[in-house]
Amino acid sequence: MNRRIVGLSIASALVLGVVGGTAAQAAGPVRISDAYTDTFFDDFIFDLCGIETYTTVTERWTLKVYPDGSEVFHNVRTFVPDDPRIPIEKGAATSFNAPDGSRRVVGKPIQLFYPDGGVKALDAGQAIFDEHGDLVDVRGRHDFIVGSTSEADLYCPEV
Repeated sequence: MNRRIVGLSIASALVLGVVGGTAAQAAGPVRISDAYTDTFFDDFIFDLCGIETYTTVTERWTLKVYPDGSEVFHNVRTFVPDDPRIPIEKGAATSFNAPDGSRRVVGKPIQLFYPDGGVKALDAGQAIFDEHGDLVDVRGRHDFIVGSTSEADLYCPEV
């Protein structure tokens, strides 16, 4: 599992715990947002590339919970590894979550900025998941979802 999915899942779980039952009582959506910067040992890069590095993530997110139980979650994030050989990752996405658990995720391309100045854009378009979390439709290029490109080829420096 890559760190974008982990970050989105953790943020969603924390926010949903805070919102609780108040969304159903409100006339309009309940809006919660936050921004933070954190530095952590990057297990993703270590497991993928065998490189020990710390990474700083800067993230801003907003969650709107509507009275019918639907939600809109928007997230903008940047991962900057201490090891200059690893690309900087930037991305943003919006998840539209239905009361039945199905969701549609749309976003701008995830950008990897390489040390040599090259940029690669990934995962443009949308992904639709059913109420069980199973992927049912993909529009656009989704290298990580369909596995057409190895994550190691994208993140790990050539040795």
